Amino acid sequence: MLNDINAVTLNIQDMAISLGFYADILGLPVIFGGAESQFSTLKLSNSYLNLNETNDSINTNWGRFIIHVGDVDEIYDRLISAKIFIENKPQNAIWNERYIHLRDPDGHHLSLAKPI
Repeated sequence: MLNDINAVTLNIQDMAISLGFYADILGLPVIFGGAESQFSTLKLSNSYLNLNETNDSINTNWGRFIIHVGDVDEIYDRLISAKIFIENKPQNAIWNERYIHLRDPDGHHLSLAKPI
């Protein structure tokens, strides 16, 4: 029986830049690795986000990674202040989530959402 997703691993090109986004801007704590490492793990509630630095080309057209947040509007304002490009202003979806879409520094599609 499957229970939950424990971790997601994203291939990235520059660990320092990706940690600047996921740790410094989004606020995920780094629990393994760091800016000089080729592999880092960040804590995301009861799961983990792994970042794997690679020289290979990165496929970012695999889908969208959705992270639930406490306050979409607050994070939107924080991202705008950090000059992060966001694809849409916060909006309510018909599937009962308030969300924004954006891309990380490597182009991976993300949604930051809150059930409403």
